[in-house]
Amino acid sequence: MEKRALVAVALSILVLLAFRYFEERRLAQAGRNRPAPQKTTSTLPNPIVPPKVAAEPEPEKPVARIPSNPSDTKTGARVTVVDGDLYRAVLDNRGGVVTSWVLKRYKSGKGEAFEMVAAGHGVDTRPYPGSLILDDPALNWRADGEYYEVEVQGHGGEDGAYVPPLTVVLRLQHGELAIEKRYQFENDNYLVNFSTTIQIAGKPAVARILLGEDIGPEHEHLLNPSAQLGSVSMRGDKVHREGPPKKENEVARIDGPINWVGLDMHYFAVIAIPSRPFTAFELQKKPVKTVGLDGKEVSRDLMPLTIPIMGSSEFRLFLGPKDQEVLEAVKGVDLTKVIDFGMFSILVRPLLFSLKWINRYVHNYGVSIILLTLLLTLLLFPFRLKQMLSMKKMAVVQPRIKEIQEKYKRYKKTDPRKAEMNQEIMAVYKEHNVNPLGGCLPLVLQMPLLFAFYQLLASSIELRQAPFIGWIWDLSTKDPYYVLPIVMGITMLVSQKITPMAPGADPAQAKMMMMMPAVFTLMFLNVSSGLNLYFLCSNIFQIGFQKLTERWMRDDGKRAGKSKQ
Repeated sequence: MEKRALVAVALSILVLLAFRYFEERRLAQAGRNRPAPQKTTSTLPNPIVPPKVAAEPEPEKPVARIPSNPSDTKTGARVTVVDGDLYRAVLDNRGGVVTSWVLKRYKSGKGEAFEMVAAGHGVDTRPYPGSLILDDPALNWRADGEYYEVEVQGHGGEDGAYVPPLTVVLRLQHGELAIEKRYQFENDNYLVNFSTTIQIAGKPAVARILLGEDIGPEHEHLLNPSAQLGSVSMRGDKVHREGPPKKENEVARIDGPINWVGLDMHYFAVIAIPSRPFTAFELQKKPVKTVGLDGKEVSRDLMPLTIPIMGSSEFRLFLGPKDQEVLEAVKGVDLTKVIDFGMFSILVRPLLFSLKWINRYVHNYGVSIILLTLLLTLLLFPFRLKQMLSMKKMAVVQPRIKEIQEKYKRYKKTDPRKAEMNQEIMAVYKEHNVNPLGGCLPLVLQMPLLFAFYQLLASSIELRQAPFIGWIWDLSTKDPYYVLPIVMGITMLVSQKITPMAPGADPAQAKMMMMMPAVFTLMFLNVSSGLNLYFLCSNIFQIGFQKLTERWMRDDGKRAGKSKQ
């Protein structure tokens, strides 16, 4: 009984370590594990690599068996630039696809404008949103290799770019193949309304729409390998997260109804929101080789995500940041669940609101973290005070507990007289109004809030590239000089030193507990600066409140002694 407070501290630390470990494993496995409801189908044809017989760009070879007629589309290359308030998009009439979607308010890890549409691996690849995939290689090449006729319904702006709102219609006619794609751009959000129709010989054709196979610059994925590329979808009222199939080029079909689906990375997402639920979507594993940050060759898994259609489809396409307010602004659907706040999301959301509210006034997320940590410390202080008072009461009755334990020491644990010992101990607790779990329960109540704050700082795009002071220019990345984790470990050691030991604690256990600051320091060396700042400030505030409480308890004891005299 007398060791429970120490055991509670040890268990709390172990739970925190385990929580962080399994959260990182869960995020990493999300990009590798194949979900149960999938059905394996045959390999998808490459939507943007022409047939081998079409090594040259001339269209005659791959489509020699497609009859042509005078009404066939005859036009040249053309790109349409759409310059909105939040993005700058580029439509290429070769294939009628989105080849660029630059987010104006976000930068990559290299300081360049953040490009949502990932570059293809290889000179022949064009993995762009809006690509159509057909089973027939010749028709497939026509759909994604030919130049579409362009009609722009809108007004031009500076530098030849168009200013939304506007609509771009792209049409392709070749023999019996007829395709129309329509993009409707809006100015003040990250959405584009997309619709397409495809017919062969006047009948609706079976096809697949490619949403993409990657998100953003590859450098972003190399910076944070634990944040794996994955898919996210809303099926019914539940969010599902899947990775690619285990085998290369295997296609996994996930049946619906699908309310929305897309590709997801740490801070950004590409989501298709249909006017009517999709019947299914398909995932494929595409391993590629690239150059890592250290200059060595590394492997990555891309994940082509396609949507099967019959003749036509219409949906809104979101290409933007996983920002809570941005996602809430998307009408008619709840996209906020794209952000994975884990099991404590019900606590994370009010914490995020509080963090952003504080930042409106201080304009520094590092300072906001410090102030929110202080508020949380004040909120949890009654629990910590109760813990300290419980430990003080336990210390008072400890001598009597020891006497009772010595009295029954000679009996084995299976001896019925051991039950009498427990009854006597509980009688002592009751006499002095001591709750033997009083030192444990406050710690247990604190853990969900601590985990929620941890998840908030690990998942919020608000901290991405948010500077604090001096050398800390990005609170979402590790401290480049390891100052914060080292100082955090020192404050944790100080906090343990000044915290009273649980009555009757084993000295050997106490020594093991003193190793925890070193363990935490090593673990947090590569953790984000925001998380390190939180734990550092939490330790400092705990030390301060600990000293104030001890002083209050001493003064209260002196006043009680004088009153007895």
